Amino acid sequence: MTTSNWGGKRAGAGRKQEKTNITRVIRVDEGLIPIINNLKDRYKQGEALHSLIEVTRNQDNEQQTTLYDDPTSISIVTDLQDKIRQLEAEKQIIDTKLVESDEISLQLVLERDKEHLKVIHTNSKLESLKSSYRLLKSTHDELLHREYDCMGIKVNGQRCSKAAKLDFNQNGIMIRVCLQHAKLAEKYNKK
Repeated sequence: MTTSNWGGKRAGAGRKQEKTNITRVIRVDEGLIPIINNLKDRYKQGEALHSLIEVTRNQDNEQQTTLYDDPTSISIVTDLQDKIRQLEAEKQIIDTKLVESDEISLQLVLERDKEHLKVIHTNSKLESLKSSYRLLKSTHDELLHREYDCMGIKVNGQRCSKAAKLDFNQNGIMIRVCLQHAKLAEKYNKK
């Protein structure tokens, strides 16, 4: 199959693009077209933008230049510049105070969080101690109950759960036994 040089895209084909400024399309009245075309031509010839705009008919160039030479207008401008500098200085002071207050509030938040963590740690210790207390109390109650229960062992190997009534010396060891186990212990001791 052969490739054709007819039609389609080719490298370097087409009209070369000129360097132009960015443009925008706008609608204007018919009467303004000659003025706009004149402005465009003068701008293309290199004339500066500020010289393209003509002064309106009720003002002349001398009135505009004398405005900047007038001492009252100069004093107004300098007063305004002084006020601007003063406001900028006040803004800078306020900004530094704001930064300082932010730092202080951050420190306070950190201290509050630290204290909050201490409270949480203390509460968890308290709950742990309460749990240990409950465990010790139940163990204590169980031990007290055992002290008053019979210390004799049944035939099945479990401890007797009847209340102990008598103290009995079994091979040199004092044990507390119920009435039934006291009789059995005396019987074994007589043998």
